[in-house]
Amino acid sequence: MKSSKNKGLVMAILLTFVGVIFLGIVIVGGIVFFNEKTLMVPSDEFPSISAAVTAADPGDIILVKTKEDGTPYEENVIIDKKNIKLIGIGKTKPVLDGDTVVGADGITIDTTSGVLVQNFIVQNFASDGIFLINSNSNMIKENTVNENDGEGFLLDNSASNMIKGNTINENGLDGMDLNNSASNMIKGNMVNDNGSDGIFLSTSNSNMIKGNKVIDNTFDGIALSNSSTNMIKGNNVIYNGDDGMDLNDSNINLIKGNKVNDNGDNGIDLFQSSSNKIKGNTVNDNGDNGIFLNVNANNNDVFFNRAFDNETFDIFDGDSNNNFKGNKCDSSNQPNICN
Repeated sequence: MKSSKNKGLVMAILLTFVGVIFLGIVIVGGIVFFNEKTLMVPSDEFPSISAAVTAADPGDIILVKTKEDGTPYEENVIIDKKNIKLIGIGKTKPVLDGDTVVGADGITIDTTSGVLVQNFIVQNFASDGIFLINSNSNMIKENTVNENDGEGFLLDNSASNMIKGNTINENGLDGMDLNNSASNMIKGNMVNDNGSDGIFLSTSNSNMIKGNKVIDNTFDGIALSNSSTNMIKGNNVIYNGDDGMDLNDSNINLIKGNKVNDNGDNGIDLFQSSSNKIKGNTVNDNGDNGIFLNVNANNNDVFFNRAFDNETFDIFDGDSNNNFKGNKCDSSNQPNICN
């Protein structure tokens, strides 16, 4: 009896991690799908990812393995159907490569919702790696998006998406760019060595930027332009070429519990930005000021931060209407800021 139970346990574990199709149930990576049609790539019927996407109905699952000869999928993929699950499986991530694709994004999610894209390498495209346009409530996770000429990720007019656990590096422009996109969760990504900013928000409100590592990007680590009510929390923002964080015309944001160290210019820079809360951050060893409240940055709360060993001042207040409390620092341009 004991041997039989052990065999059953082993089978359950195999089904959980390998994936099985049986009686309308699919289990992939511990996620159970019921009653969805499953398409396998590569196969005689679907030699390419695009062929499977074209044939799929809303809600279908597309499982993609690395080709037996190890060559990449040289194609761009456009998903415009709801609830498609596009999942890379196997010991190595399938590679989507744009070397022979002219002027395209790697994966485009266009005017749809409920899409899952998981476990791919998306590289060498002439435009963006992964592009979401007019698309809401999608999940993009555990992908590697690198060496694309444009942005790693671009979200345009897209809301309530989850971008989680991706590696986004060595893209020509921003690692991740949100344009007119609200209420997205950007969580636990590695964003490094991109040609412009690490994460850039333009006219994008109420997003959560949490627990990301934003390292060694050419310009700013995290930059906001005309963007409000965002929460930027628990990120590690280091060794970026310009500011660690740069807020321009951006109000009512919360910047909390971040480590913003060793950036080329200011650690946290506010320009014409008001009513933000800068709370509980560590801001050390930056090339100019630690926390820099620039022109017309007023009514901001700067509370309980630690700022040391910054090149010019640990905290610089360029306006008289900001509030300071409980900050640990050695130098400031005005009295009674450092405790």
